[in-house]
Amino acid sequence: MFDFMRLLGGDRAGATRGRGGARGAQPGVLLQLRLVFYGVLLGLMMPVIRQIDWSALVPPGLKIEWPTGFGIAWPAGHLRVPGGWGWGADLARTEASSAATATAGVAADAGAASRALATAAGVAGAASSAAALASALSGGKPVSARFTICGHAKRIDCLVDGDTFWMAGTKIRIADIDTPETHPPRCAREGRLGEAATVKMQGLLNAGPFTLVPIKRNVDRYGRKLRVVERDGKSLGAELVRHGLARQYGGGKRSPWCGWA
Repeated sequence: MFDFMRLLGGDRAGATRGRGGARGAQPGVLLQLRLVFYGVLLGLMMPVIRQIDWSALVPPGLKIEWPTGFGIAWPAGHLRVPGGWGWGADLARTEASSAATATAGVAADAGAASRALATAAGVAGAASSAAALASALSGGKPVSARFTICGHAKRIDCLVDGDTFWMAGTKIRIADIDTPETHPPRCAREGRLGEAATVKMQGLLNAGPFTLVPIKRNVDRYGRKLRVVERDGKSLGAELVRHGLARQYGGGKRSPWCGWA
């Protein structure tokens, strides 16, 4: 057996050491035959070796995994060395883990890119709306929007009452009229007139583009933008006056609506 181990290590000289040099070529042939014999013997013994109960040969608590893979398990932990008979399974698990990580990374990158594009689109849209409103407030190009009646939601494009509305998030007071109050009305009649004025102005604003004409004062004491709303050079506020839903207003104290005919 020692000769066989030395042959495996390449020490042929050591295997024939001590036999003299008279039998020159014969030791090489004998060694080859001996190697074949030991190889056949080892092959015949492999099934027996695999069936040996190795747990009876190791200290209690120590477990050796063989031949499914090379590893040692003991009460304090588990050590597995990739390779051996289990190298195929180890390789498959490693590749599957790498593929899953790569897929998750691609999905995360795609999600981040989508969110970034959506954010950029939102910012661009907000910037465009702000620029259009700034131009409109200066009395430039006519603007239009789809207005609703303001409720509890965020106020973007909606009417508070007949003479006050929000456009692109900016509160605007129609400067040339005064309409009945609705938040709250001082009497039932004012409430009815105020609701009618609000609905009428909503229809006028939604009818098409209009122009916001500046006056001497830019804002009132409440921070509202003061503008006259016109279409084709005609005041939309004057339309409410003609229907008895508003009064002309040029400044100063407002007259009460309750009891006014």
